[in-house]
Amino acid sequence: MSQMTIIAHPYAQALFILAKEREEQKFWMKTLASLAEVSKSNEFHDMLNNPKVNSQQVIDVITALLGRDDKDMINLLSMLADNNRLLALPEIYTVFRELVLEDQKRADAVIESAYEMSSTEIEEFEQILSKKFGKTIAVNVKVNPDLIAGIKVTIDDKVIDGSVKGRLENLATQLTK
Repeated sequence: MSQMTIIAHPYAQALFILAKEREEQKFWMKTLASLAEVSKSNEFHDMLNNPKVNSQQVIDVITALLGRDDKDMINLLSMLADNNRLLALPEIYTVFRELVLEDQKRADAVIESAYEMSSTEIEEFEQILSKKFGKTIAVNVKVNPDLIAGIKVTIDDKVIDGSVKGRLENLATQLTK
């Protein structure tokens, strides 16, 4: 776990509790996604490192960029600015999103395939993975010709490697022992 993720965790957890109480998970998912995007830009980093720009000016720029002046969002930004944590926004979004998905018994999976998959195959994998993990799985497919054949599935921190490349790497590891 990275340092920024450790920093982001309490903020994301508090926001999740607030959002769940108020049934505002969708609002906060969108808001945090937007804030994360803004905070990743070079201009944002330059603004934070500029000694002539104070916290309120940073918050004003963000709210102007997003076209919102939601009180709760401004409170979050103020708290993060006061604690020099604005750069943690992408990680706060990531942790918050994980908490929401876990609460809703949903997860995202990335399937790397050596070849293009049909929509029927994707649907079948979604059903199989949903049944195996006991939650609704949304699949994102990426073609990776380096796999040679087969697929590699990543869900959260779990990896299921059924590719020829993965099997060859396992075989090489076993042979060198």
